[in-house]
Amino acid sequence: MSTLNLLNRITSDLLKAYIRTASLLFLLMLANFAFAAPAAAAGEKNLSDPGRYTFAVIPFYSPEKIWALYTPFIDYLNKNTGQSWELKLYHNHNELIDELCNGRVSAALMGPVPLGRANNKCGATPMLAALGDDGTPSYHSVILTNTTSVTTLRKLKGKKIGFFKGSTAAHIVPAKILKDSGISMSAIQPIFLESQDRIMSALLSGEVAAAGVKETLAKRFSQQKLRVLAISAPLPNFALCASPSLPAAVRQQMISALIRLKPLAD
Repeated sequence: MSTLNLLNRITSDLLKAYIRTASLLFLLMLANFAFAAPAAAAGEKNLSDPGRYTFAVIPFYSPEKIWALYTPFIDYLNKNTGQSWELKLYHNHNELIDELCNGRVSAALMGPVPLGRANNKCGATPMLAALGDDGTPSYHSVILTNTTSVTTLRKLKGKKIGFFKGSTAAHIVPAKILKDSGISMSAIQPIFLESQDRIMSALLSGEVAAAGVKETLAKRFSQQKLRVLAISAPLPNFALCASPSLPAAVRQQMISALIRLKPLAD
């Protein structure tokens, strides 16, 4: 299955499953996930320390920023699950997916395309999906430009466009938007950068003429001289998924702890 077909399947089927239970802060037990998850091999063991579980986040930000953002989350798990958790950092999607599938990562926060890849690879399954600030289980990808002469997507031909390889919001969806507008990857100069933060830096410095990022990130730079050229249809929000080797009891402890979380006051 191609990555774009995988995205289409996730977008249509998984988003419907999310919306069915959208009254929760986190959406519990996505039983209608689009992919049939193969069972873990008999006798499969968690390769991580059996007394400690590991959590990872798909590297949409720099490792330093992810560490700062998610260390309090790990502290919460340690205090509320009865288990010992640690945060692991990764520089690319492939490494994280491999580690989730071999059991060195117990659970991870992933976007829809990486999650679908992990499910296809080893049966990693979603546990909970986050709601956005607007209370919906979805988000958007946007294509931004810093160039005043670029007023339509077609004017991006021949330009340097920033991507974060494998990212739903910063690679797969922007590439599909361009393709649907008649612009193939061969018609632009794709520049692959190491995070969405790095993409924004490249946009602001003029290193690239345009790029795709998650809409929430783009809004943080709304005061800058950047314009939105395109916005995607709603995409399923990030979800917490479990390694096939994560014990069912630990999975349930994690779910129970997280659905007790309350939204922060403004």
